[in-house]
Amino acid sequence: MTADAVLQKKRLTVMLAITVVCFVLAGAAIFGAVSLKIDWLLPVFLLAVAGGLGAQIWFILGWMRATKREGASS
Repeated sequence: MTADAVLQKKRLTVMLAITVVCFVLAGAAIFGAVSLKIDWLLPVFLLAVAGGLGAQIWFILGWMRATKREGASS
């Protein structure tokens, strides 16, 4: 594996971990906000969704930079 591939694999693992944690947190928060009527959990839900989306965007931008770098060196 090249150094870029190792870095991308690590980046993918981190992104998946963050996404799973945010998914579980968002599910629990929306359940609490809707079913249990705990109003302060709605912002927690929104932040969890934004965090998961941010992790995915971070991964894609890193992948694009690595691809651009690879294309420039060839």
